[in-house]
Amino acid sequence: RWSFPGAEHRGMDGDVTFTGVPAGSRQVRMSRSSPGRYALHEFAKNVFDVRVTDAAGAALPVARPNLHQWDVTGHAGTVRVRYRVYGDRVDGTYLAIDNTHAHINMPAALMWARGFEDRAATLTFEPPSGTGWKVATQLLPGPDPLTFVAPNLQYLMDSPTEVSDFTLRTFQLDDVPGSPSFRVAVHHHGTEADVESFTGDVRKVVAESRHV
Repeated sequence: RWSFPGAEHRGMDGDVTFTGVPAGSRQVRMSRSSPGRYALHEFAKNVFDVRVTDAAGAALPVARPNLHQWDVTGHAGTVRVRYRVYGDRVDGTYLAIDNTHAHINMPAALMWARGFEDRAATLTFEPPSGTGWKVATQLLPGPDPLTFVAPNLQYLMDSPTEVSDFTLRTFQLDDVPGSPSFRVAVHHHGTEADVESFTGDVRKVVAESRHV
């Protein structure tokens, strides 16, 4: 569950619950890599105010062997991790939060558990009250417009997400029988004409890529 009570300060709150955790130490991590980026990234440097509890809210013992890792013990099958993550870079690799939107590259935002990579995950977004923010993502739809599902960690990590009052455009390639629908979500301060022009450029790129 992700919420944005500190959006004006570029903060996002994460609340992750792992259930069915086997006995013993469980390694919770921040990633150091991201799909399509061929370099190491210190995503954990932007994580703070980490609180690890059991299902009843009691604090659990945590060891910190390195910057990227939290080793949790003493649980009874459920581990809940709450934290805040700072983001001020709209570059597609990190995280960008302000009072107009949140652009989330998952590896820069998500704390995950080693050994649970094949488990499905459910994500719920809680936009700030009164903003009208929506969610644009390739994550699979859930039971409501703010809840989504990923079949495994790899799919989740490769699903960048925009949360804002964005403008949505949809197009198909006219010369391609059975063309899928392409969705373009634009967070912007421009005009409708600007959005149409940008969407047209995206359409050209998609069409030309078929011949590469």
